[in-house]
Amino acid sequence: MRETITSVANAKIKYFKSLKNKDVRYKEGKLLAEGANIVRDLPDDVIVDALIVAQDKVEQFTDIVRKYEGTRTRIYEVSDKCMQQISDTTSPAGIVAVVAMPLAKRVIKEDVAVLDGISDPGNFGTIVRTCVACGISQILAVNCTDWTSGKVVRGSMGGVFAVNIVEADGEQELDGLLHGHNVYALDMGGENIYSAQIDKDRPFALVAGNEAHGVSSYFRKKACKTLALPMKEGMESLNAAVAMSIALYTFVYQK
Repeated sequence: MRETITSVANAKIKYFKSLKNKDVRYKEGKLLAEGANIVRDLPDDVIVDALIVAQDKVEQFTDIVRKYEGTRTRIYEVSDKCMQQISDTTSPAGIVAVVAMPLAKRVIKEDVAVLDGISDPGNFGTIVRTCVACGISQILAVNCTDWTSGKVVRGSMGGVFAVNIVEADGEQELDGLLHGHNVYALDMGGENIYSAQIDKDRPFALVAGNEAHGVSSYFRKKACKTLALPMKEGMESLNAAVAMSIALYTFVYQK
């Protein structure tokens, strides 16, 4: 079905706008995916409830619109003012998809990237994007920023739809999820990651800690090794997403 909406007072526009709120997203089980590349590359198994396109961008995004014509996805052509209400960017891309929130599979048997208190949406999104690029399909998020936010979805370039993100915080639950894994924590005081021996026969859990406080006490105790990226004297630390990305590729290459 195709519909044109020009009023910001329209009930559907108000509903789409409400999905910028975390509580509403989790209550509805929906989130917003914004941007042509992200919408265009959504995996086929992602359920798209609605496709919202700015009226002056319909021709530009013809290929995306045609993909969803004749499907269960409702297509809305909206005015610029309506799009500004829905978008959470200063310069809206002109296309947004309302998609069903991916359901986490709460079993992790493969290699996993552990985000331990990552609070910056940009860092979270970048790590997810790196995981997808280097073939890591499992992410364990512990006391992190909300991964369903628009900033994380955009930062991951839609990568949140290609990985299994499991949220957990209790020690007993974490012990269960990481059973059978070798846990490695990234920390400035650790062993040089390039000379460390990594067990190639067991799945790894590579942990990146909070941007300000580092790895939590639980993972410090849980880790079989603490590893660091070598840096030139005078440099105190790397950005959490940069460090995790380099470390992930190092681990994948070694395995």
